[in-house]
Amino acid sequence: MTSETPAGPAPAGTAPDVREAAAGGTGGQVDVRFLTWRRPFAATWLLVTAIGGPAGEVFNVSAVPGPPPHAHGGDVLLHVSPGTGPDAAAALSVAVWTVAAGALVPVAAWDLPDDGGWPERVRATVTFAMSAMTELAEHADLGGLEPVDLDAAAVTAVRGLPRPLAMLGRGGAAG
Repeated sequence: MTSETPAGPAPAGTAPDVREAAAGGTGGQVDVRFLTWRRPFAATWLLVTAIGGPAGEVFNVSAVPGPPPHAHGGDVLLHVSPGTGPDAAAALSVAVWTVAAGALVPVAAWDLPDDGGWPERVRATVTFAMSAMTELAEHADLGGLEPVDLDAAAVTAVRGLPRPLAMLGRGGAAG
């Protein structure tokens, strides 16, 4: 895991295998483990729709609608793209993001080997992000009705929660 903020992903392409797999899944969802066998040819945004149980169990995603790809407050996303490191042919770049109060918030990013094990490597972080968004939604308006253009927001994203949410618990009001 890197401690640096992801430097804005490349413009999202829509990998046909993600959409085709989701179309065959339940309600547009696909088990993310299915995608481990299909290397993305372009940057792809995936909306995490369910995660639960111990390692190797439920971890569902769906293709983010677009163009442009957009999400709403409280959503947790994966951004998967071909690697950019020295051994890019054998690597994937995977980043976890969330949307809160009209802003795209970077959570964590990795350059990982393309060995099919990346979903379990990011699982704990995705679980944390989903739990945090669920808890925050109980205390603040996350902007669930406000669409955020992911490609545009990724370019200007900064670490940390947007100010209204960061002020929770410090006497500030959110929502």
